[in-house]
Amino acid sequence: MSIWLWLSGAAAAGVGVLGWMRAEAEGYRVREEEVASERIPASFDGFRILFLTDIHRRELSERKLMAALQPVDCVLLGGDITEKGVPLERLRHNMEVLRRVAPVYAVLGNHDLYAGKDAVKKVLKETAVTLLSDKTVPITVGSDCISLSGIRQPKSKRHPYSQFKGSLQGGEYHILLVHDPIWLKGREEANCDLLLAGHTHGGQIVLPLAGAVRLERFYKSFKSGWYSIPRAASGDLPDTRVLISRGFGTSHIPLRLLCPAEYHVLTLRKK
Repeated sequence: MSIWLWLSGAAAAGVGVLGWMRAEAEGYRVREEEVASERIPASFDGFRILFLTDIHRRELSERKLMAALQPVDCVLLGGDITEKGVPLERLRHNMEVLRRVAPVYAVLGNHDLYAGKDAVKKVLKETAVTLLSDKTVPITVGSDCISLSGIRQPKSKRHPYSQFKGSLQGGEYHILLVHDPIWLKGREEANCDLLLAGHTHGGQIVLPLAGAVRLERFYKSFKSGWYSIPRAASGDLPDTRVLISRGFGTSHIPLRLLCPAEYHVLTLRKK
């Protein structure tokens, strides 16, 4: 085989891989899953949550989103809903699209802070998105309610999280929304039934056999998918279920490999 033929084949393979990586980054998968618990109130059986995190630079298509979704009851945003350099009008557009889907609750991520916390918070307020910054709110269906808490993102890794762990606001079933699962580091237990997080992108670039190219040691144990950790309260309460999403967007480079973008539709079920 001539060197030119070999180089041509290598170049074609490289173009193919880049095309695949771009497709993984620009497309997405919809993960539909059920979350069952005896602690879920009867009125919330069948309650549907759209969980979307790490949008970064992407622009949401209302047409595609509506086509892929059955009706949902609320939208939870796990932070990094924008990033530095992204026009605020794109953030506004994305929030307006989601508000037409269902009521929206959000926490901020580190990239939202880099983009300008005050400007981001202003857009959220103007688009009627509820920001949960070390705050708990009740969500009510009929005579039942559940508690939803959001953890405030620190300014940097040098700044610790506050002592806020969420609280019950009339509903025993407790959902906790936090951008970065590093919040779990050093915590042997959690004060919630369901914890939703993002930030990791699932590694974003994952090599066969070698795994994620760029993930700190902690995130090797909390990369993406479902996990269980003990409950803070003593007694017979079930473990906290933890979902870490690969996220919808990308950071640093607009490519993914063996780690497609995703969002989640979670249906609550009473056991």
